[in-house]
Amino acid sequence: MRKTSRDILNSKNIKKLTHVTSLDYFTARAAEEAGIDIIGLGGTAVEMFFKGKENGSASTMEELLFCLGAVRRGAPNTYIMASIPYGLSFISDEETLRNAVKLIKCGADATKIQGGGYKIEKIKKITREGIPCSGHLGLTTMYASSLGGFKSVGKKANEAIKLYKDALKLQEAGVVWIELECVPYKVADEITKRLEIPTIGVGSGPGCNGQLLVIEDLLGMHDRYYPKHCKKYLDFYNDSVKAFKEFKKDVEEGIFPTPDNSFEIDSKEYEIFLEGIDKII
Repeated sequence: MRKTSRDILNSKNIKKLTHVTSLDYFTARAAEEAGIDIIGLGGTAVEMFFKGKENGSASTMEELLFCLGAVRRGAPNTYIMASIPYGLSFISDEETLRNAVKLIKCGADATKIQGGGYKIEKIKKITREGIPCSGHLGLTTMYASSLGGFKSVGKKANEAIKLYKDALKLQEAGVVWIELECVPYKVADEITKRLEIPTIGVGSGPGCNGQLLVIEDLLGMHDRYYPKHCKKYLDFYNDSVKAFKEFKKDVEEGIFPTPDNSFEIDSKEYEIFLEGIDKII
């Protein structure tokens, strides 16, 4: 049975939540088979995962909806969060709500808007319509440039206090959980203890109520930099290179395919075939 937002909320201090990303049918299916609690996807991942771009701000709603449909078919019983692509929550509250509705109609169980401050008012507009929404504080990757790059947020006391204040406001706004990304673990632990809703950490230590890893890091799917907060459970990229090389070698040396990899034809039918083509001028 698919988890509901109430199930996520009720997991606080009872079980650790597992949250991964996925953009395609097969990895979503594998995540569901493994019992992962939440699958997330967003426009930034579409740009970086599929297009190999360093900056994920150019993604479109159409691209995200395409991927969301595949993920929902692969994981029909898993809670799915789809984050509104960059810029599509900027124009107006009405546009933000319209895009949130699109994601829910296409199969998402919840959406997400990164950041605190005035963005919390946009989140309120979503949650008051009964649309589940999650929060995201700390390193908000969509706005990394304005933060001074990809770095930990909350190392200064005033920063950490602001994080806590925003977390309280997000809780009041009705979010299902708050993602804390690259927040010092002592700060994340204290915020988690003081909230009534779950936190899900990304590089924010073991004190959070759950943990998120993006699929390309978890499975080792790339040859780029792996941040210190990641753990690579597979080496998919290098294993793929080895497999391609072995395939190339087998084909070039005549090792693959063998007759066992092919299909037979009845000997009489083969004789008729030969007689037939011999008659063709």
